[in-house]
Formats: sequence, C-alpha cells, structure tokens
Amino acid sequence: MKNKFILFTALAALMLVVIGCSGSISTNSGSSPSPSPSPSPSNSSSTGNTSAPKEVLKDEKKPDDVKENKVKNVPVPDSWINMYDKAKGYGFAVPEGTTGGTKQMQGIDIFIATTPAPNEIAIFVLSYKDKKKTKEDLLNDAVKFLEGMGLTVTKGKLNAESDDYAVADASTVAPDGTKEKQRILVGTDVTDNYVMILNTPADKFEANEPTIDKIWGSFEMTSGGASKN
Repeated sequence: MKNKFILFTALAALMLVVIGCSGSISTNSGSSPSPSPSPSPSNSSSTGNTSAPKEVLKDEKKPDDVKENKVKNVPVPDSWINMYDKAKGYGFAVPEGTTGGTKQMQGIDIFIATTPAPNEIAIFVLSYKDKKKTKEDLLNDAVKFLEGMGLTVTKGKLNAESDDYAVADASTVAPDGTKEKQRILVGTDVTDNYVMILNTPADKFEANEPTIDKIWGSFEMTSGGASKN
C-alpha cells in the first residue's frame, strides 16, 4: 500500500527476524496511562487486536483547504493498558490493542510494537547497560538505530524533562522518499539506559502528537533513575 509508512515494513521484518517469539514484556489493563509493576508475573507480550495495520486516514477536504496534506483529528484512544518489563526495570502505557514483542540481540533488549488504527504509531524501546552513556549518547544511538533501517535522519535538540529524562524530535527520509517523524525519549539509570522511539508518517505526526506524548510521558524506570528523583 502506497501510503503505509516504511517503518511498518521494517517492523514486520524485525518482528520476524529479531523478535521471533514474544519475550518478557507483560501487560495489564487499566484506564490510567501511568505504568505500575504488577506483583503477578506474566509471559504475555501483546494484547488486543492482532489485525494488520489499516490504511492511513485520508483527509476528505479539497487540496486547497488542506495545509501540507496533514492528517487531522486522529483521536486519543480511550482505553489504555500498562506494559512493563520487570527484568529490565521499565514500564509505560499504550492504547489497548497495541501488539508487539521483545527479544535480546547483541546485548540490547529491543521491544517493538504498533498501536491500533487509526493512530498506528510504531513504538521502539531499546534497553541496555552502559554506565558511561550520557543522554546525548543515547540520542545518537537512536539515530544509529534508525539509520540501520536505511533511513536518512535529521535529529533535533534534546530538551531536558528531568535529571534522568530528555526528549528530542527527529525526521527521516526513506530511500523511496517517504517522510516520517519521530519523538525520542532517552532515560538514564545508574547502569541502565533506555531509548524510546515513537514514529508516524510526517503528515500524521501533528494529529498523533497527543497520543505520542501520552505514551512517552507515562514511561518510568522502576529504580527511580540515576538521580532517584
């Protein structure tokens, strides 16, 4: 499908080659986007609708009335679930129906998922140990991850959200000219590092931004982070 963005293709390939089978990510239902570790372990790594992503929403207005052909009015989902990895020490919330899995590869734990239509946000979470990494290093690691998918990346400036977290935007162009945009959250613990990449087509980013912000805003390190704040 022409309008499907390139990372959905990359997602499918990585799910087959990298993920293979579901890992240690667990889920529990809840209306709040704040992740909370559950006392009961679970081996489930996905929940909700498992159907293939649907087509990107089309704006029915005339071209003259549509500024830069941006998709508008993508609603923030009403129902959310908490996803967490006790072994890796992190959790966050996603719209109910999000599907994905996790697998360790070359010392990096990679979680990959997509939210259900109409948002269809691609989620990547990288978790690995290196106490020397700075938040800027983690942003560069995110860029390398995207470049590994064959994308040309333009990164923005990190904005500190706290002592442990920072956020930056990036934009990418695929070899076929497909344009996408990402919001990247980086977090540092004493020895652990976390990188969350939230991706949509460039023309759908603004419409999806409230949902994107709700996802990364719910991310937390169960240790409390390097600063313990």
